Amino acid sequence: MALRFKYSSCAVAGTFNMYIVQPAWFVEIGILSKEDTPPIGIAAKLDEPGFRFTSPKLASRWFVAPNRIFLDTESAAEDCGDPIAKVLEMLPWTPLVGLGNNTTYTAPLANLDALPVILQNPPEPPNGFSLAQRGFHFGVSQESRVFNLQLSITQEEIELAVNVHTELQGKGRAEASSIAQAAAKRFMQDRRDAESLIQHYFNVSINHGDGNAEPS
Repeated sequence: MALRFKYSSCAVAGTFNMYIVQPAWFVEIGILSKEDTPPIGIAAKLDEPGFRFTSPKLASRWFVAPNRIFLDTESAAEDCGDPIAKVLEMLPWTPLVGLGNNTTYTAPLANLDALPVILQNPPEPPNGFSLAQRGFHFGVSQESRVFNLQLSITQEEIELAVNVHTELQGKGRAEASSIAQAAAKRFMQDRRDAESLIQHYFNVSINHGDGNAEPS
């Protein structure tokens, strides 16, 4: 079975002044060039403070809120970690909680028979209930990284969500910032390591998609 890359993101949780983290500031610190910025689309969230901004010239999208910043993309070639690391470098005293490098993969339900038997044929639910979703989770750690692999089978598709988490709570601000920057810069390596774990546990291959170059 082959899982297809769907999207990835780098997310950092902490306490941010979201009015500093603006497109114009990104140009000042070199994350964006003046040629990249116009036109910028900005959308506010209605259910919580925060905003998202995008540009047709960019392969990724920013979301900024008081408690988190993340960058996501549908391009397998896009490194979401380096820009996040640059933001953290410029805001070294920001209180940080954790950082996650995340990727989601999907496969058609037609590939269900390639998965472990317990996922193909789960026990029947009690009377009055219907099975809406099945899941299987692996969590493994290596030094400061925790890899969470969550396989879900919905009524529409097979989805595998990967989170590579680096915990930052309980550390001094300068130390947490340094650790977070290193973790963000490890974005592509984390994905490669996670894909090795996916192949180990689920015996599947990874398809990064037509037009989406496989990360180097």
